[in-house]
Amino acid sequence: MTSTAPILIRGGLTVDIDSGTAETRDILIEGGTIKAVGAPGAIDAPGAVLYDATDRLVNPGLVNGHTHGHMSLHKGVADKWTLEASLTNAPWLAGRRDPDIMYASALLTGAEMLMKGCTACFDLVYEFPRPTVEGFFAVARGYADAGIRAVLSPMISDISLFRAIPGLLDALPEELRRQVDGEIDGRPTLDAVRDIIARRHELPDGITLALSPTIPHHCSEGFLMECAGLAADNGLTIHMHVAESRLQAVAAQKLWGKSPIAYLAERGVLGENFIAAHAVWLDDSDLDLIARHGASIAHIPASNLRLGAGFAFIRPMLERGIDVALATDGANSSDALDMLRVMRLASYVSHIQTGPREDWLGAAEVLKLATAGGQKLTGRPNAGRIAVGAPADLAMLDLTAIDFIPLNDPVNQLVTSADGANVTDVLVDGRFALRDRVLTSQACRDLGARVKDARLRLAAASGDLKALSTALEPHVVAYAQSLAGEPLPVNRYLAGRGDPHA
Repeated sequence: MTSTAPILIRGGLTVDIDSGTAETRDILIEGGTIKAVGAPGAIDAPGAVLYDATDRLVNPGLVNGHTHGHMSLHKGVADKWTLEASLTNAPWLAGRRDPDIMYASALLTGAEMLMKGCTACFDLVYEFPRPTVEGFFAVARGYADAGIRAVLSPMISDISLFRAIPGLLDALPEELRRQVDGEIDGRPTLDAVRDIIARRHELPDGITLALSPTIPHHCSEGFLMECAGLAADNGLTIHMHVAESRLQAVAAQKLWGKSPIAYLAERGVLGENFIAAHAVWLDDSDLDLIARHGASIAHIPASNLRLGAGFAFIRPMLERGIDVALATDGANSSDALDMLRVMRLASYVSHIQTGPREDWLGAAEVLKLATAGGQKLTGRPNAGRIAVGAPADLAMLDLTAIDFIPLNDPVNQLVTSADGANVTDVLVDGRFALRDRVLTSQACRDLGARVKDARLRLAAASGDLKALSTALEPHVVAYAQSLAGEPLPVNRYLAGRGDPHA
C-alpha cells in the first residue's frame, strides 16, 4: 500500500489539529510516513516527487468511525424511516448478496469516502443471515482496491428483531408472526467468525479485523460472552450499537432492569477495546462506567437525526476523558458518506442542547474528533495529525472554491462551509488514492457500471424479502412507538407537539 517514491508537498496551508490553526508549510513524505514538516523552502529533498499545494488546505485524513458499506447500494431508498423500520428492512437490504455484490458495495463505499477526504473507516460488515468467509473477504478486497484503510467487523447476533423487542412478536398479525417466528442458532454464526479470524493473516494491507455483536438485546447472554471471549483471545476490538434509540433504552430496562451499558459492564464486556456506537440514551452513571472502563464512543449525528433517534450529549463524554470519534453510519441512514458534513452537524447539534455555550463543540474540537479521535478507534493512536512520524494520510481541499472565499478562518470554514466537493487530492499511506479529483485505483474505472449491475441483481434476488419487510414495517413501527413512550430517566428529544414544554 505504501508509496516508494518520496513526495514533497510544497506551500500548502497546513492544519494543526492541536492548535486549531493553519500555516503555510512544506511536508516531506517517505515510505508512507511524514518525515519532515517545515517552513516553505526549508526542506531539501532531491529526487522527491513535487506536489504544488499552493491554494490548497492540507488536512489530516478524516476517519469515519462507524459505517456499513453494504448499505451503499441503498442510497435514498428510505424516507421517514425510524431505526426500527430500518432494522425491519435489514433482510432485503443485506441478504441474498454474492461476493461480487459485496465487493461492488465496498468498492463504492471506499471510493465515495476517499473522494470526500476520508482515509480510514470502521465498517460493521453485515451479511444476512450470517457472515461468510467469501463475503467478508470480498468486502476486504473492495476497500483495499479502492485504496482506503478499513477496520472490518462482522456484525452478528442470535436473536431476531421480533424476539429482541419485548412483546413485539405477539403484537404482529398471526400470518406475519408465523413467517418471522423462530429461534436463531448462534453456533453457525460463531463458527463463521472463527473461520474469518483463522484467516485474518490473509487480509490485504491496510485492512484489519474487529467484532460486532450488533446490539446488546439482540444477543443472548451466552452468545455475547462467546463474542467477548473471541475478542479477548484474539486481540479484537468489540464495536456495538448501544442505546441508539429510546426503544433500545426501554427494552434494556424491561429485560434487565438496567441500562445496556450497566448490563455490559456487569458482564465484563466494557473495556479499552470496546466502542459504543451512537450512545444517545445514556445518563451520567452510564458515562461514568464507560470512562472507568476506558471504552470509546462513536458519535453519529446525521444518522441520529435522520432516524429520529435523538441527540447524544457529547460534552459530558469529553469532560470524563472518553475518546469520541465521529461517523456517518451507512448510506441508507446518512446517505452522503461525507465526514465534512458530519463535523458541521456535530457542532451545530451541540448548540441546541441546554447549557451554556461553553458546552458547544467548536470547529477545532470537532475536527480533532474526526481525525485523531477516529484514528484511536481504528487502532492507530499516533495518526490523525500532520507531524513527523505520523502516517501520511492527508486530504487536500481547494482554497479557490467558493466555500473558502474570502478566507477568514481556514479551520472554521472547513467545518462550517466546506463539503466533499472541495476535496482535490487524498493520500493514504503516502500514496495518492485521489489525484486532481480522480480516483487512481484501476478497480474504480468501471465503478458505475459495476454498481449498477450489482444493484439490479440484488433487487431481483431480494424481492420476496422486501415484500415481507414492507408488510411488517407499519406493525413494527407502531408497536415500537408505543413501547418507547414508557418513562426513562433521560430525555434526548426536542419538545414537540403534545409536549407541555413545547
